[in-house]
Amino acid sequence: MVTIRAWAKADFPAIQQLSSAEGWPTPTVRPAEALVSWRNAWPTLVAICDDKELVGFVRALTDGEVTMYIAELLVAPTWRGRGVGRALLDACHLLFPHTRLDLLSTQSADQFYEASGFRRFQGFRKSYR
Repeated sequence: MVTIRAWAKADFPAIQQLSSAEGWPTPTVRPAEALVSWRNAWPTLVAICDDKELVGFVRALTDGEVTMYIAELLVAPTWRGRGVGRALLDACHLLFPHTRLDLLSTQSADQFYEASGFRRFQGFRKSYR
C-alpha cells in the first residue's frame, strides 16, 4: 500500500537519492537551493510504501485558481506502472480542483502523461547555472 502525504525535511535525503538515480543532479549538486525550492513550493507531496520507503514525489507551484505547474514528478523505477505517479498528480489536483496542470516532460515520460489525459503544448527552458 502507498500513502501520499505532504513532504517533510526528513524526506529530503530520499528525494536526493531518487533524483540522483534518475540523473537529476540539482538536489545533490545544489542541495541548499533545492531544499529552499521544496520549502517554497506547494503542493509538495511524497508517496511512501508500507515499509516507510519513499517511492515517489511531486513538487508543484500554483496560483491556487487557474494554473498549477508540475515542476518535478518522479516515481522509483520498481514502482512505475502501479498508479503512483497518477495518484500524486490526482492529489495535487484534489488540493486545487480549479487549476489546470501544466508541465514539461521528457520523451521517456511522454507516454505516461498522454495516457493520463494530458495534451501536448510547446515549452522552453533556460538555466542560468
